[in-house]
Amino acid sequence: MKYLRLLILLAIAAAIVYIGPQLMDYVESRDAIPAGVTLAGVNIGGATAEEAAANLRSVFESPILVLHGDNRIVLRPEEIGFKVDAEAMVEQAQKYGGGVYAVRDFLLYLFDQPPLGGDAPLIYDYDRDKLGAWLQAQADAYDNDPTPGYAKLDTLTFAPGQPGRYADLNESAINIVNAFQSSNDRSAKLVLHEIPAKLPDFESLEAALRQRLEKFPGIYSLYFQHLPTGEIIDIDADTAFAGMSTVKLPILLKVYHDYESPLDDNITRWISETVKSETASNAAANALMYHIGKRDTLAGARAVTEFSRELGLENTFIAIPYDSDLKPPIVRTPANTNPEYNTFPDPAMQTTPKDIGELMAEIGQCAEGRGNLLAAYPGQITQEECQELIGWMEQNPMGYLIKYGVPDDARVAHKHGYGTDTQGDVALIYGPEGPYALAIFVYQQGWVVWDYSNPLMNDLSRLIWNFFLVRQGEEQLPPFEPGEQTGAGEN
Repeated sequence: MKYLRLLILLAIAAAIVYIGPQLMDYVESRDAIPAGVTLAGVNIGGATAEEAAANLRSVFESPILVLHGDNRIVLRPEEIGFKVDAEAMVEQAQKYGGGVYAVRDFLLYLFDQPPLGGDAPLIYDYDRDKLGAWLQAQADAYDNDPTPGYAKLDTLTFAPGQPGRYADLNESAINIVNAFQSSNDRSAKLVLHEIPAKLPDFESLEAALRQRLEKFPGIYSLYFQHLPTGEIIDIDADTAFAGMSTVKLPILLKVYHDYESPLDDNITRWISETVKSETASNAAANALMYHIGKRDTLAGARAVTEFSRELGLENTFIAIPYDSDLKPPIVRTPANTNPEYNTFPDPAMQTTPKDIGELMAEIGQCAEGRGNLLAAYPGQITQEECQELIGWMEQNPMGYLIKYGVPDDARVAHKHGYGTDTQGDVALIYGPEGPYALAIFVYQQGWVVWDYSNPLMNDLSRLIWNFFLVRQGEEQLPPFEPGEQTGAGEN
């Protein structure tokens, strides 16, 4: 028994001699946080508890990067009241350094094994109201509504608009809080809901037309009406211009009003010469007014003017026949008495793009079996007559101006007019989204330059056609080749 006690004492002494120095080394090597213990998954150094807490805050109370699409926003923790309870976490971590944990880890140390350690979860808090307010501020700054397509004047095409993007505040808040809890990924993406870009709208089209018109060195005016929707674009369309051959349109309609179909052969021949001849025969137009006036051409001109007034075209008149030596009477209209734009319009005959464009639109509606012409003149103007009149104007051989901007196989009924200082064209075009009326007039003092006026009308016509193509998801027409738009025009 005596020897047994001695052996035990010797064993204890040997253990103290062997283990004592290692225990001292183990104790001296320990930091405030026991080896192998992490805080929120991170190895936090620090000789003291205060240093460990400071290190913890430097990791989790640093700013994060918030992404709203391509926009990069720095969010500082104090902006949303984000705070880490570092002291509580250090205290929890230090529990792994006492009691059975300490004995376990020391034994592992003796056998050169890593400590089992443990983890103190992140203890944090933030102000939810502040986070909500911050998110709302970013949404106000960076969210955007979808925008419609816009025109590229260099190619006369429409580019797609921007999609709309709206931040989901609830889902985004979760991502931000997760980013603050992460030690390595300090970024958060706001959850964005995307709405596709809008198709180009008529406001986009009007803006494009105005931009192109502004490049013309003179006075310009445009009227557009989309028959299926009734959408109208009016760009100074009440400006008075010389009527030229464009006012042959009310002459032709008056013929169909006064005479029943089928028309007399002579009248048919004069219509053909008025519309189909390369010179847009003034003599044939006078012959039609001669019939309208019951063998009096001047009376026929007055009748066409009165008819225009009945149609609501208050700025359209023919005071004397074409190429007449008569001195025209002074005819005052709202348009030619407006001092804003003065094109020095021909006192013999005048119109406005709005008047002549509306008349073309009415004829187009009549051809579809609807509109004011059929309602105002039942039995005198018929759907079939309007269709026949459109058929005549589709045979206009003039291939420049408005017609040049659309495909060769497009249906285009138009009546153009030339003067020394004025050019105009009014058309009914059957486009990708149905028919539309378009009237364009330009004026340059002294002489209207073809190399300005013709490309202008080509471009405006092409813009409108491509506007409808892109809305239909179809490939747009290519830009004109250099020099392609120039050329001599018919009279």
